[in-house]
Amino acid sequence: MKKLRCISAVALVVLLIGLYTIPAFAAFDQNVLNGIVMIRTGAPDEKGTMNYWRGTGFFVGPQGEDPQYIVTNCHVVEEFILAGKALGGGELFAVFDKDSEQEAYLVDYDYEKDVAVLKLEKPTDLRTPLAMLEPEDSMLGSEVYAVGYPLAADITIQAVNSFSKEDATVTTGSISRFLTESGTGRRLIQTDTAMSGGNSGGPLVDGSGAVLGINTAASNLDQNLFYAVSISEILPILERNSIPYAMYENAQSNTMLYVGIGAAVVVVAVVAVVLLRKKKAPASAAAPEAEPEKAGGASPVIRSMASQHAGQVVQLHHQPVQLGRDSAVCRLVYQDGTPGVSARHCQIYYDQREGVFVVTDLNSTYGTFLADGQRLSPDTPVKLPPKSSIYLGEVANTVYLEVE
Repeated sequence: MKKLRCISAVALVVLLIGLYTIPAFAAFDQNVLNGIVMIRTGAPDEKGTMNYWRGTGFFVGPQGEDPQYIVTNCHVVEEFILAGKALGGGELFAVFDKDSEQEAYLVDYDYEKDVAVLKLEKPTDLRTPLAMLEPEDSMLGSEVYAVGYPLAADITIQAVNSFSKEDATVTTGSISRFLTESGTGRRLIQTDTAMSGGNSGGPLVDGSGAVLGINTAASNLDQNLFYAVSISEILPILERNSIPYAMYENAQSNTMLYVGIGAAVVVVAVVAVVLLRKKKAPASAAAPEAEPEKAGGASPVIRSMASQHAGQVVQLHHQPVQLGRDSAVCRLVYQDGTPGVSARHCQIYYDQREGVFVVTDLNSTYGTFLADGQRLSPDTPVKLPPKSSIYLGEVANTVYLEVE
């Protein structure tokens, strides 16, 4: 018993030493600079004179591939939108440096959430995509970095500036609060990380380089309060437009922890051998192998039986999918003039826990119906098992709900 107590004491000491050697905060990941870009917009005024604005954006996409899509704030491209976009004389460019820029196109945006997605004509090898991470309450108080091209920095000091990634400004602070904005429902990150005009649309990242939010605004009441839109607000837009993106794997941030614990285990094992004077353990005493990961399960899908879709299948993920004629928000889009179908007719998502599809009519004009002809009440979710079907307005617009 005395020997076991000795071993336990040694284990505790070594483990504490290992944990205290882990840094409390990681330094800024310089690779983030490879994923940001300046956004330049222009729009004519009433007299036809062009006015220009700038902001920041960051690339998203599969890791290891050349990116094509840029995330930014909606207000960064607001004047471009109000001008009628390119057809109204507006200009929208991604600026890589003073000698290199590409025209960008507006893919989708949400004015209330203040998020937007842009697209280059083709992928670029001048930047790399950044991985994202949805913030959690446990991150409160953790260190974060705001990256962008603040206008104030260039007005204060007339520096030689090429507007390349090396000219970006990095400011540091901490997360002070998570909140939901009244009236819009958008999720915000409150921080004391300094931002100013031009920072808008840039990433708010943690020490591992994972994007937690989109830098958005400074408080009008307190010069030490700043806000970023949570990255969770852009994910639905990326998904409904089938835009690929990467989420940060938490396992990477635990590497140092595993190293410290591993070192403690090794030392404890050596001490145990010495104190207990055990013979060398046989090879069969090795730790059991980890259970292999289970193969991916079946995927919930909706299958359109309308002739215009030719059996089109839409996979369901963690966000609701809308059906209707509005191509800006609907994943299953019906042609204009399709009898019985509204612009935003209904939405469907799959409840993984209960194993059911949840269908909600979005107050459509002609109604959403079950296979037996029962009309769904507007804005009232209805749960349906797999292999059910609904139709939008008319039976010709039948949609099957399946798990494949």
